[in-house]
Amino acid sequence: MRGRRRHLIVWKLFRWAASPWLKRKFNFEPVPADIQGPCLILANHNTDWDPFLVGLSFNQHMYFVASEHIFRWGLLSWLIRWLFDPISRLKGTLAVDTVRAVIRRLRKSFNVCLFAEGNRSWNGVTCEILPSTGKLAKVCGATLVTYKLEGGYFTSPRWGLSLRRGKMRGYVVGVYPPETLSRMTVEEINALIKRDLFEDAYARQRENPVPFKGRRIVEALETTLFICPKCKGIGTLKSRDDRIFCDCGLDLRFNEYGFFEGNCVPFDNITDWDRWQTQQLRQLVQNCGEEPLFADNNIEITEILDKHKYVRLGKGQLKLWRDRLEFAGHIFPLKDITGISIHGAQAINLGVGNRNFELNCRSRFCGRKYMMAYEALKNQVVRSNA
Repeated sequence: MRGRRRHLIVWKLFRWAASPWLKRKFNFEPVPADIQGPCLILANHNTDWDPFLVGLSFNQHMYFVASEHIFRWGLLSWLIRWLFDPISRLKGTLAVDTVRAVIRRLRKSFNVCLFAEGNRSWNGVTCEILPSTGKLAKVCGATLVTYKLEGGYFTSPRWGLSLRRGKMRGYVVGVYPPETLSRMTVEEINALIKRDLFEDAYARQRENPVPFKGRRIVEALETTLFICPKCKGIGTLKSRDDRIFCDCGLDLRFNEYGFFEGNCVPFDNITDWDRWQTQQLRQLVQNCGEEPLFADNNIEITEILDKHKYVRLGKGQLKLWRDRLEFAGHIFPLKDITGISIHGAQAINLGVGNRNFELNCRSRFCGRKYMMAYEALKNQVVRSNA
């Protein structure tokens, strides 16, 4: 493989140079692991630093599957490819091209690491594992290694603006040779992966409380929590430093253990609040009429082209109706949308047929509510046709 020797040298130099700094920066304890390749390493995902942290447990070199958006950073993208040669993956999907690239490298006896959720957790609980993951593990002919990271959600929440120093740990949960996987169904493999990688950050905090100290520790939480539990207003929440509040009088403090304190605390944690707002959103979708569900201004839309090229299409107001998305003259019927996902805290990836778009805003907004409402609307259509 072209550049293989360079990738091995970079891997060794990086582990030697960066290991002490990463361990100190994240208070990270990597449990050493010795694997016999080729291996498909599946890990849970909570921080942007996870690839580097996973690598500290393994002496053996591995390639990583990375979100497609990092390939659109110009010179920095070129440097990342030259040093590490990651495999591209559109957020929230495990497309055929990505699967083929993973299998090709495994069959050349290289190790590949994939973050099985395809997303970072929103509320501290491991996201759903994509169903195609089990099929990939079964057909690739490599040993499956499951690797778990603990403490990542509070160290670097997906919605957060800064890192917090607490405690992190990473370790291998299971090693499954191809002979074992060949006797299992895809559903059984997916269940095994889900079991090994499951993490509930708040359950762990209740059992063994660890302070995670930092600055502006709740700021930007409204990119994840978008319904006020007191007045049920959508988009009315604001945050500053360690406080999240609403014009209705809700005013909560977020402490260094990740729990809410304040007047009339409806929930003491993000997980329960998020589950409540999910139910509220489903009711809203069920009762929606002819008015738009949501609207946000100053949204920029970009079309993602082949070979990581892109073109900006404009800027305007984004609206979601029960049957369509509208944006500055562009109409996307929900029946034509193949998927909506989020990268980072708020950027929307939109698939429409064979085209892919990204919608984002320079100011703070909640793109996640569009993804959640789309899923609820889609499920409503499926139930009505059943």
